[in-house]
Amino acid sequence: MVIPQISNEYMCNPAVQVLVLGTVAVMVDAVPVPVSRLERTLVAALACAPGRMVSTERLVDMLWPHRPPSWARTRVQAIVSSLRKRLAVAGGDPAAITTEDGGYALCVDAGHVDAERFRELSLRSRATADAGDPTTAAELAREALALWRGPAFDGLRCTALEAEAVYLEELRLAVLEDRIDADLHAGRHAQLVPELASFRVRHPGRERLAGQLMVALDAVDRHAEALAVYRALQRHLREEYGTNPGLRIQQIHASLLRAQ
Repeated sequence: MVIPQISNEYMCNPAVQVLVLGTVAVMVDAVPVPVSRLERTLVAALACAPGRMVSTERLVDMLWPHRPPSWARTRVQAIVSSLRKRLAVAGGDPAAITTEDGGYALCVDAGHVDAERFRELSLRSRATADAGDPTTAAELAREALALWRGPAFDGLRCTALEAEAVYLEELRLAVLEDRIDADLHAGRHAQLVPELASFRVRHPGRERLAGQLMVALDAVDRHAEALAVYRALQRHLREEYGTNPGLRIQQIHASLLRAQ
């Protein structure tokens, strides 16, 4: 498993990090700590709300979603104890997982959870773009996207984590689109065309990506292809959802027609 380095800006000694944007991993100073499936599930649940208490009942429901055993609460305590011992053996601070009234919390700096780092970078990227600096905005978005090693919580079967994974994937696509917008504003139309064409195959109903591809194609004098992208999107939305493209992409389409 390839594990990305956390930025030195967020490192302490010893640093406990939790990675969920891919296979869930617990790290001490960038070295993986061996953990079981149940331990990964528990730490992933805590990583969804770093610094906040997650009740024992909630953890029981996530670890045994169908029929929790009678000894589930005791087992949660044992899993937490095991995680703390593993952290201590690896040289990390076992207090990274604290006992709260009625539950447990992951007490690490937000930058030590890759999903939180991803959110922070995405917000900085958008703010930088709004401030009129598309080059820096694109760099920040690339840094955020580079944190992903695969699907969020990869390999864990848990309905609650699946819902969080869907949210994170939607955010990842939005950051990708923000990065593409920044690259378009920086004039990188020709470089973006093949990348956008590939994304369109994977996400045929995503209007913002379609609009970005239309803009990029039009900028490199491939007007007919840009119009074909709109027709393909329109057909897909009608067949799959019974809807038409939204106002923004209709405006892009109208602009292309006027330029003919």
